[in-house]
Amino acid sequence: MDLPRRSVRSGVAVMVAQAITLAMGIASIAALGRLLTPADFGVVAIATSFVAFVKMFADHGLPQSIVQRENITDAQINSLFWINVAGGFVAAGLGTLIAWPISIWFARPELFWIIAALANTLILTGLGAPHAAMLRRQIRFRTFSTIGVVANAVGVATGILAAIAGWSYWSLVAMTVAMTTTRTVGAWACSGWRPSRPALASGIAPMVRMGAYLSATSLVTTLARSADRILIGYGIGSAAAGFYSNASRLILAPTNQINAPLTSVAIPILSRLQNEPARFRAFYRRGIEAVVFSLCPFVLVAMIAAHHLVPLLLGPQWSDSVPIFIALTPAALVACTRVVTSWVYVPLGRTDRQFRWRILASTIMLTAYLVGIRWGAVGVAVAFSTQAALVRGPAVLYCIRDTFVTLQDILGSIWRIGVAVAVTIVGGSLAASAIPADVGHFAACLLIAIAVFTIYVAAFALTPGGPRRLRSMIEVVRHLRPSPSTDAS
Repeated sequence: MDLPRRSVRSGVAVMVAQAITLAMGIASIAALGRLLTPADFGVVAIATSFVAFVKMFADHGLPQSIVQRENITDAQINSLFWINVAGGFVAAGLGTLIAWPISIWFARPELFWIIAALANTLILTGLGAPHAAMLRRQIRFRTFSTIGVVANAVGVATGILAAIAGWSYWSLVAMTVAMTTTRTVGAWACSGWRPSRPALASGIAPMVRMGAYLSATSLVTTLARSADRILIGYGIGSAAAGFYSNASRLILAPTNQINAPLTSVAIPILSRLQNEPARFRAFYRRGIEAVVFSLCPFVLVAMIAAHHLVPLLLGPQWSDSVPIFIALTPAALVACTRVVTSWVYVPLGRTDRQFRWRILASTIMLTAYLVGIRWGAVGVAVAFSTQAALVRGPAVLYCIRDTFVTLQDILGSIWRIGVAVAVTIVGGSLAASAIPADVGHFAACLLIAIAVFTIYVAAFALTPGGPRRLRSMIEVVRHLRPSPSTDAS
């Protein structure tokens, strides 16, 4: 019965942590963008895209099974842990094996060592993912978030220091290695769980099956989402891949970085409500409304202030990233609604349907890339945004089919946000056009942000029922107060 209070507190802890992490990420992009070249970013982006294919073996989706399962024994967790560890070594081995032919294919010998180094960090991922899952299952998100912040701080500091020392693209690799190592050590130190000797426990087959579907979904998704950088890097060059990669990181990564931890809070809570449809739907409606409402204005600011934001953060040498950045903003708005489906598939154990949909969606995405590459990196970005917008409606309908979640639950929660977004795009663009040309990038971004947030909140409040929904979202702060005593309850 204390789930509302715990969910809000967990959400606040995660949001604070992600705000810090996002600030560090933007600072690292700004610093490294001035210390490294687009080609440095591009070659690491290509390597990371290939490593992502084998990463699925490092967790098999099994940590998610630990979180989702209503009841689980220590023996079952131990079995899943050792399967995960084995998967980490398999992933590292496969990554090292594919490194050589890839380096030949791209005629970039350095790719071999970069891919091999990144692939071997997956051993640490396999070791630490189950312990992180235990923290999430126990709804210990303050600890989980603190580990993430510390890991990111260590990684960013390592990367910047390495870049200053002249390590070139190796500074980006060092950042990833330091981040992964710190996260794994932190999860082991704080989870309180320790494995025993390897053994297969009874009853793990459904969890392994669920994890297999999640892994397959992850593989297909990774293939589709990495193909853009691979196509650009191979067909146009590593510099173009660098421009595209950093534009994508600036506009898409913040949304993903906020969506992912909030989903990690929601899934264990919704999983506990999977047999209580009324409570599940109530939590779901309020949750997706709060998340989508909070994310959209940040994307709108980035969209309208793009010509000022990119040079402010990356420097004038990254001007080629601006049109790519603008072309990706519609996809970022669509990404704000990702929780609508991700909060249904895993808590209700429907990962098989998620996998089938991902195959179709990824096929459409790859086709769009192949069409868009004819017009260069900007064409790929336009193609990505176009297909993201077109498939979102069918994706939601397929997700909720044969569940107790209804289309009315979703539309009733987000239609006001859609109206506010449309009004803000028009009003914010007019406000941006009124800013004098001699205003600096920072001042322009600040003015645009003030205008966007003002118009957005006002437009939402003017919709039917808007003020009541705003009060409802604000009222969740009551869950942050200390719990009342038993007698008072």
